[in-house]
Amino acid sequence: MAAIAIFFYMKMTSGDQAMAQPQQEGMPDMAKIMKIMIYVSPVMMLIFFNSYGSGLSLYNFISNLITIGIMLVIKKYFINSDKIHAQIQENKTKPKAEGKFQKKMREMMEQAEEQKKVQQQKRKK
Repeated sequence: MAAIAIFFYMKMTSGDQAMAQPQQEGMPDMAKIMKIMIYVSPVMMLIFFNSYGSGLSLYNFISNLITIGIMLVIKKYFINSDKIHAQIQENKTKPKAEGKFQKKMREMMEQAEEQKKVQQQKRKK
């Protein structure tokens, strides 16, 4: 029962994270890895729980049930997903303010590009 509770807990928590993370070039597809972990993790925990006392399994089962219940209540009664999506779309249209760190990084990149061009011109001569 603890393994089943872990499966449902992971299914609930990983679905939101997979949509939020964009795929980066050169990196493994994290959505595929998470999908595999949803199925592998409960099996691993089942093996782990069978080698320890039943109290640990019971504790984990009850803990996951309470967490799943809390998440369902919060999603149903406290979070207005339409309002959140509208706010996200509104924020996408706003221009982003450049912070001090970003400004400094951009300036450093521009300086590096200029130095690279100067070095290339010196090599051509």
